[in-house]
Amino acid sequence: MALSRTRLIYIAAVLISGIVIGLVLLQRPAWQQAAVPPAAWPFAVSLPLDLAIGQLAAQGKTEPLTMGDRFVAVIGAGLIVTLMVALG
Repeated sequence: MALSRTRLIYIAAVLISGIVIGLVLLQRPAWQQAAVPPAAWPFAVSLPLDLAIGQLAAQGKTEPLTMGDRFVAVIGAGLIVTLMVALG
């Protein structure tokens, strides 16, 4: 099954947010001790994007996201953050 442009943009945006979060954490190491672990921060990026795409899908303007899309994006971004912190 081919991915639609909206689904690819969603996955890319969340994965890029993982890189940005990792870079921010390398600049501010004290934030690594936040109440919510930084590996979970991509959820905060994913949620508004998911809600917006869900609204567009309800209007018939795009395909809805699948759980696989969400899994790849959020888990992938969390792994990126974790690796950047561990290796940085």
